[in-house]
Amino acid sequence: MKQKILKGLTDYLYIAVGSFLFSFATSFFLVPFKISTGGVSGISTVLYHSIGIPMSITSFVINGILFLFAFRILKKSSILKTLVAIVLFSLFLEVTAFLGCYTEDVLIASLFGGVLVGLGIGITILRDASTGGTDFAALMLRKFFPHISVANFILMIDLVVIASSGVVFKDYTCMFYSAISLYISTKVTDFILVRGDKAKSVYIVSKQSNIIAEAIIKNMQRGVTGVYSKGFYDDKDGMMLMCIVRSKEIPTLLRIVKQKDRSAFTVVSEVLKVKGEGFSEF
Repeated sequence: MKQKILKGLTDYLYIAVGSFLFSFATSFFLVPFKISTGGVSGISTVLYHSIGIPMSITSFVINGILFLFAFRILKKSSILKTLVAIVLFSLFLEVTAFLGCYTEDVLIASLFGGVLVGLGIGITILRDASTGGTDFAALMLRKFFPHISVANFILMIDLVVIASSGVVFKDYTCMFYSAISLYISTKVTDFILVRGDKAKSVYIVSKQSNIIAEAIIKNMQRGVTGVYSKGFYDDKDGMMLMCIVRSKEIPTLLRIVKQKDRSAFTVVSEVLKVKGEGFSEF
């Protein structure tokens, strides 16, 4: 019971930190230069500069409306967390507005703003919450156009918001920097969501598969999976080995393969994320 309470408190602490980073990046770096990273924050930026509506109010109203339409799609465990994230983001937008702003260099603002936005969104999503806005709209559109992925919908919506900001402000330079900031924030978010041990997947096709597997298990203490395969070139059945190792272990593994079978066919590829024994915990 104590662990469950502690985990819940930790989740909301992370959500608060993520919401603060997102709002701080928006108020301190992006708004002064009319830079938009798309979504509801981008719409709020446009409305703030064009007709003076406070961003905290615009964000809360738009996110609230979208939440009412999309909460049925959300997992039960994330509904309250998402609602808290929406409220905190709007609240922190109001608070961070009093912290001043950066106005010296638009490129630095777009870079730092993008990094902090990506961090904020990534930290929030890691705790099974959503920052709202584009995510909700994409989920709803996906119901009507199931052949288009959520990721593509998010990208399209963000690009439309950024393009709209350039038209409204009649400043296509700011649209360019907005695209840079969006790209950086997306990459940072992706990095956080797939963070973990750097790993490689290795596939080995060899007539000495049993000997190679035993050597890997004995010398590297790594698990090896055998996959029955068929070579259509020589029309022979065989055993392909699959092994996940850390990047720094690749030279050792390749050396073992070479020692046991110089004619073995080996493929090494990237692994975005790996969970389990010997790597990150579930």
